[in-house]
Amino acid sequence: MKIVFSGFLVLFCSVIILSSCQSKSSKSEKENIEYIYNDLKPDEFYPAAQVELQINSSGSTMYGFAYTADGKGPHPTIVLLHGLPGNERNLDLAQNLRRAGINVVYFNYRGAWGSKGVFKFKNAIEDAQAVLDYLTDSLNKDRLKVDTGKIAFVGHSMGAGLALIAGLKDSRVKGVFAISVFNPFTLLQGENAEGNLIGLKEYLLSLGMLNCNPNEFLNDILRDINQYNIEKMIANSKKPIMVIDEHMNNSTFTNYNKSKTFEYKIWNTDHAFSNRRIALTKEIVSWMNKDIVSLPQKEEKSSDLKIKK
Repeated sequence: MKIVFSGFLVLFCSVIILSSCQSKSSKSEKENIEYIYNDLKPDEFYPAAQVELQINSSGSTMYGFAYTADGKGPHPTIVLLHGLPGNERNLDLAQNLRRAGINVVYFNYRGAWGSKGVFKFKNAIEDAQAVLDYLTDSLNKDRLKVDTGKIAFVGHSMGAGLALIAGLKDSRVKGVFAISVFNPFTLLQGENAEGNLIGLKEYLLSLGMLNCNPNEFLNDILRDINQYNIEKMIANSKKPIMVIDEHMNNSTFTNYNKSKTFEYKIWNTDHAFSNRRIALTKEIVSWMNKDIVSLPQKEEKSSDLKIKK
């Protein structure tokens, strides 16, 4: 009888402890994703804001804006790089990320959506670097509350390719999160290259929001195609990189999943990730917290910065 009672007591205690752990875990998870479903009380002196930006790139003005996070900062900062032409701006992600304590900067490349100049692939790479110049300028970084030691690129489609090409070679970018990567090195070479070039040219001809000559755009890429070997860049980089595709065009990226700094996933969704917006937000915030926010603070920065997971 004593043995039976003791066994029951152990089982009862185990259930209570397990229930308590599950309750705490559930509560903790709910608090960690509060930024997705809860508006936060604004800081009295340093509230979140939207700041319109005019950024110079090789003499042309690019238009954009910054979603600055709540609090004094400085804050980790994401630069969003849109695709071709950029119908999906991912501003829902930007708002969620801002509530999680991350600045987000959005801009339109030269020749796109009202920005001055000519839209070219090489120009867009330079434009991303011009945004970095702008954000790391002493006046702008203070005005926008940018932690210049914690800047990351997040790109979608063509913007994902640009984020990897421009971000992996620039020391100011501490990591790259790429969504549905446009990889010109593989798409515009090989047996499917001709069809891909024809399809891309026809698409470019339909895009009235771009100041772009399709032939010049494509020739510009082909001229420097060997400089856009994204797989080689990933293999040689020690920066944190996350790639999530919805296609199999970059399936060889799985070869680098053993690397401590690289992760590759393929999700079952469409090109705009229409049914995975919340999951995508959580993935970016988790990656930022683990690989960017955790970087050592610069000496001149305050060390009390924390963002929600």
